[in-house]
Amino acid sequence: MTVTLLVKISGKAGHGKALAEVLNSVPAENDIDGCFGMDVFMNNENPDEVLIVEKWSSIETHKSFLAALTEAGGLDEMLKHVTEVNRTYYEEVNE
Repeated sequence: MTVTLLVKISGKAGHGKALAEVLNSVPAENDIDGCFGMDVFMNNENPDEVLIVEKWSSIETHKSFLAALTEAGGLDEMLKHVTEVNRTYYEEVNE
């Protein structure tokens, strides 16, 4: 079962460009175990809001990766520009 993760990030006012630069440093196609890619989108009406669409092998795989990344400080630079992060997992209906 693969899952799609939508990550909606609300940036601090005026931080959209810096936030996008941090997120664009992660390649869409990567060697992260269980991650099948990611795309980053900026809201046309609010440039301080970003949406990331990720594909993962499972929710547990993503949560494990996120915990390790957080513990290692891998989100610190992004979080300097953020006021809120919302994550929602979706499963394909016709899988």
